[in-house]
Amino acid sequence: MTGITTSIKRSFSALLGEMVSWQAAANIPRRNRGTFLVVEEPARLVCYRVSRAGPIHKAEGPRDELGWLSSVVGTQPVEMRLGADRSVVRSLKLPAASRHHVDAIIRHQLEQLLPWPADKMTFDYDLEDGEATDTADQLDVRVVAVSLAAMRSAIDPLEAVGIKPVVVGLATDPLAKSSRINLLPGAKAALTARRTRIALASLCVLAAIGAAMLSVGGFQLQQATQEKKQIEASLASLRGTIDKARQKAEQADSSSAKLARKWDAASMVVLIDELSKIIPDTTYLTTLDVADRNVRIAGFSANAARLISIIEDSEMLEAANFSAPVVRDGDNGKERFEILAHLAGAKTQ
Repeated sequence: MTGITTSIKRSFSALLGEMVSWQAAANIPRRNRGTFLVVEEPARLVCYRVSRAGPIHKAEGPRDELGWLSSVVGTQPVEMRLGADRSVVRSLKLPAASRHHVDAIIRHQLEQLLPWPADKMTFDYDLEDGEATDTADQLDVRVVAVSLAAMRSAIDPLEAVGIKPVVVGLATDPLAKSSRINLLPGAKAALTARRTRIALASLCVLAAIGAAMLSVGGFQLQQATQEKKQIEASLASLRGTIDKARQKAEQADSSSAKLARKWDAASMVVLIDELSKIIPDTTYLTTLDVADRNVRIAGFSANAARLISIIEDSEMLEAANFSAPVVRDGDNGKERFEILAHLAGAKTQ
């Protein structure tokens, strides 16, 4: 029972993570924008009012005395745009298949990409526009980071006069558009928490619908149970037939017979049986797709790198390689992997 409970928790956590990642990729919910836009320039701050027609210039003044800005902005939310000298920008190319896992990949590589330790900076990222992002096999990601010291020196003077920034972006980005970057400390965590609540609410609604369907589907469930028993009996018979064919092929020592019994109509059953034998207990699969002679295997493992040699040693699979970056899942601590292999021909004993 404990194993079943643990498996359910892992599946729920993985589903919740997928839903949060999908929301981030689709920019749901959309980030808030301040009523006023304050842009840093080398010797001054420039204040604009945000409107549908574009930013409207309201005032400008020195950076070291902000009474003039407080009188213009009042208690309205402000979008701050930092000067280019405060931030570090990096470009990163990722496989298109990793679109819903960009956040996890960047966090895994954060200290290699940027000049500060993770606890000494605040960062955000966005998918860059342009022709490069339209290719089928890769994504162009812009990663922006600012040291916490530089961030505090920019927003503390505003907060000291009662001005509350809700978004912190870059002055080099188009002023007429809402910033796709928000470097404000805590904003990313708050947005992730909001997306998690939305995902949880969605799952609860789906669970309620499912419970309602189950409550009126007793007869259908009974039928499904009977059909399952029939399928299991058919599978048992089919496995017996496969075992007999395997024994006959081995006695005949025929390579063509071995290949035929491996990839007949029951090949999927044989493949599942083979994987259940060779995959370690520290690994569980979430996806198994077979198209032509290509096999795609995805899931979570305590040691994903070891799976390549395990699969290569199988008589049924060959040419195994990772088809996406291996990333560590923050919720279950395991490595998320995706492996592409090919169905093997007969091998010499």
